[in-house]
Amino acid sequence: MPQIPAETPVMAAKSVSACDDTRATLGYDYFQALALQTSFSCALVGRHPDGTGVDVRFDIHEKLDPQSRAPDLSLDFQLRVTSRGLPSAHSKMLFSLETDRYETLRSAVTERPRFIVLLSLPSADPDGEGMSAEDLVTQHRGKWLCLCGAPPAANTSTTLVRFPTWNVLTATTLREIARRVSLGSRFFHEQ
Repeated sequence: MPQIPAETPVMAAKSVSACDDTRATLGYDYFQALALQTSFSCALVGRHPDGTGVDVRFDIHEKLDPQSRAPDLSLDFQLRVTSRGLPSAHSKMLFSLETDRYETLRSAVTERPRFIVLLSLPSADPDGEGMSAEDLVTQHRGKWLCLCGAPPAANTSTTLVRFPTWNVLTATTLREIARRVSLGSRFFHEQ
C-alpha cells in the first residue's frame, strides 16, 4: 500500500489560503446580495491579507428620508468571516479583532461612521462552500456593530469585541443604517 506523504508547511499554507480566499469571496458575495436587495451599489475596497475579511463601500443615490441632508452618501463596512464557535455573554458574541483594525474603526469620525460585520459560518461547513450568499442573508449569519466611541484598545495584538446577537444585518437593517447616517444620527458603541 503506497504511503501518503505528510502535509508539508507549504501545502498547509496553500490549503489555508484557498480556504481563506473562499471565505473572503463569500463575504463579498454576501455584501453584494444585501446591496441587490437594497438597491445600493457595493464596491470592493480591499481584501484583508489573512484572507478572512473584506472592506466594502455601499453607495446610495436616493433620498432615504424627507429630512435627509443629501440624497447621495457612502457607507464603509468591514467584514470578518469566522467558522469558530464563538463564546457569548449577555447575548453578545465575543470576537478577537486585531487591534489596528479595532483602532481604525473606533476612531472614525462620528459624521462618517464605519461599521464592522461578523459573518459566522456554521461549524459543519467551516469553508462556507455549501452555502450561498443568499443563504447567509436569510439565515441571519451577519451581525453588525459600530465601534465609534469605543474605548481605546488595552492590548497591542487583539481586542475583544462584543457583537449583539440582535444586531442582524439584513436589507432592512442596512437601509435603516443608511437612513440614520443620512440624517446625521450618531451611532454609539455599547459594551
